[in-house]
Amino acid sequence: MGGKARDDTSASSQVGAATADWLRIPKAALTVLRRIVDVIAVGLLAAIIFLISFQIMGRYFFNYSISWSEEAATFVQVWIVMLGAGIAMRNRHHVGVDVLITRCPKIVQQIAKTASFLLGAWFLLVVIVGSMSLITLGMIVRSPALQIPMAIPYLALPIGMSYFLLEFALATLPEIRNPRGPAQPPLDD
Repeated sequence: MGGKARDDTSASSQVGAATADWLRIPKAALTVLRRIVDVIAVGLLAAIIFLISFQIMGRYFFNYSISWSEEAATFVQVWIVMLGAGIAMRNRHHVGVDVLITRCPKIVQQIAKTASFLLGAWFLLVVIVGSMSLITLGMIVRSPALQIPMAIPYLALPIGMSYFLLEFALATLPEIRNPRGPAQPPLDD
């Protein structure tokens, strides 16, 4: 009987170790993805600072307006906003008004969180799928100043909202699964 208990314990620890090994790959992939998004966001921020400074210097010091820098800065800003939404979700910087819901019973809170997640995920999926026709159109249309396909700035929408959906799910699903748990800290690596 004692040997059987030891076998059960070692078998459950092997299952736990296999689960931990399996989770290591998605966690590493998530860490890499987050680093890539962070690096891109910082690079885009540096680019917009450079573009706007370049435009100001051209206009005020050389009395020459650089036509393409304003358009490029606008496109960069769109990318920053779309990726920044996911970064803000990761760090729990989005505003949430929960004054009424925190006064409700736990079951009502869980139902509200679930409904909120489902509606949010549905909205993000509609935006992602809907943006595909915009990208198709953007392959034909070119930007006025840069003469690049408009699909490049339009790609910010599905890419940014897909990343936002991922971070939204990672932030919300643990709260739905464990409604009595303490407030989750930011989802940093």
